[in-house]
Amino acid sequence: MTIPTKPMMALRFIATVVLSAVVAQAGWAAAYLGGDRSYLRQHTLGGGVTLAVCVLAATAYVALRRAAGRVNVALAIFLAAAVGGQYALGAVEAVGPHIFLGVLIAMIATALTSWTYRHQDSSVITSGDGLAPGSGR
Repeated sequence: MTIPTKPMMALRFIATVVLSAVVAQAGWAAAYLGGDRSYLRQHTLGGGVTLAVCVLAATAYVALRRAAGRVNVALAIFLAAAVGGQYALGAVEAVGPHIFLGVLIAMIATALTSWTYRHQDSSVITSGDGLAPGSGR
């Protein structure tokens, strides 16, 4: 049994929050594109929140890069940059590219979450008997 270290637990939490923000944004967008124009305000406000969450997440991944690994750090930085571009496209109302990039962002956020949950950093605690250290029998 492997037990994730505290940095990996933090990164997994962060990745889950990032994915949740991205999925929420997709939901607001779908509601707006479905014909209810009142959802544009939520989608616009959510864009700022999602951008902030992704920039903070990228900062955390860089700070915890030894535990995160190169792929996860690259994905987090790429995601933050893509969301920044997405925010700019939304601001100038470039709807087609905004939607295209939104789909790509959902894929990157999913990859980041998946890779973060699968990643084992070098300081993982391994217990040979399948029990957590100190758990007793």
